[in-house]
Amino acid sequence: MNLTFNDIKNVHKKIKDNVKWTETTFTSSISEKLGVDTFLKLENRQHTGAFKIRGSYSKLLSLSVAEKKAGVVAMSAGNHAQGLAYISNKMNIKSNIVMPEGTPFTKIRRTQNFGGNVIIKGQDLNESYQHVQDLILNNGFIEVHPYNDLNVISGQGTISYEMITDCNEIDVLLVPVGGGGLIAGCSIAAKYMKKDIEVIGVESDLYPSLSNKMFNKKSKCKGSTLAEGIAVAEIGDIPFSILKDFVDDVLTVSDKSIERAIAMLAEHEKIVVEGAGATGLAALLQHGTKFKNKKVGIVICGGNIDSKVLSSILMRDLVRSGQVTTLGITMPDKPGQLQIISKICAVNGANVLQVEHSRFAMDLSASLAKLNITIETQNASHLKKIIKEIEINDLPVNIEGII
Repeated sequence: MNLTFNDIKNVHKKIKDNVKWTETTFTSSISEKLGVDTFLKLENRQHTGAFKIRGSYSKLLSLSVAEKKAGVVAMSAGNHAQGLAYISNKMNIKSNIVMPEGTPFTKIRRTQNFGGNVIIKGQDLNESYQHVQDLILNNGFIEVHPYNDLNVISGQGTISYEMITDCNEIDVLLVPVGGGGLIAGCSIAAKYMKKDIEVIGVESDLYPSLSNKMFNKKSKCKGSTLAEGIAVAEIGDIPFSILKDFVDDVLTVSDKSIERAIAMLAEHEKIVVEGAGATGLAALLQHGTKFKNKKVGIVICGGNIDSKVLSSILMRDLVRSGQVTTLGITMPDKPGQLQIISKICAVNGANVLQVEHSRFAMDLSASLAKLNITIETQNASHLKKIIKEIEINDLPVNIEGII
């Protein structure tokens, strides 16, 4: 079966009642900062916070009455689980989601809250997938694969159908790549609607599965990445059979770039995105010269990021920009020294967040003490001024925790 633009358009008509036509927005602040006109397709505002509902819904609509009655099964530890559970519940189909041991409790809870029957099985996703096959054999469940399925791919393709309908001026479309289902569907619709558009995949440099297959490379796919939603070691055969003819290029991005992109979207657009969802902007940050004088569309594929991870990223970004800094100050162990520091901070308008004073640092003379003080400043130059004033008082300063 060949997947066509008309297939994708017909699927869109069928799913539109239960799937949001998410906004495509021009981001003036990021465009100005990067010097590239940038448009964002906000699938983080989709039901369940990610695009996966589209493909799941498309697949479920293709099932016969008997297949729907049998129930469906999938392996997932993230957005696919939640999307399938949500739409299955809407259609009164029983969904069974196999998750590996160690899956965060929040993902288990959310999937259950959307109506999914969660089964914890396997040390990793490969073992979980094997259990899916056992359940299919023993119970007759219908598999809903996250990407290696034409119906799923057609559902994901509705994203670029909406995006280019809303914004036909885009020259380049940046799409996150994991198993390949999203970019396969999006590339068909994009190329049909605008012949000269460039479709570029973006993947974590720790999981270059598409780069390996397209460019005949053998880079290892392993490691922990912020973009865990696209941490797939091998591209799907079905998606690859499509995208190899429609995708123009593939870029890889580092976790550092992904982290900066997450923070930039939060700061400038007040948008919460997960690691996979930030990879398109990460590509602009890391490969900016490639997009000069082009209008770039980015698929923000999801916003389901752990709150602790997001908090850490935002704090690290404040540290990088010189807005929050911990200073390590060596001072004589005598009265009045702490007052000197606090006065300098107060006079210069710095906000003291935390103070740790120690007389027992073994790497110092017994006549000295160590002060670790965390302060909030306006920017790097403001911080530099405060450090200079401290050093004028013969108090050596080290900047701690630079990332």
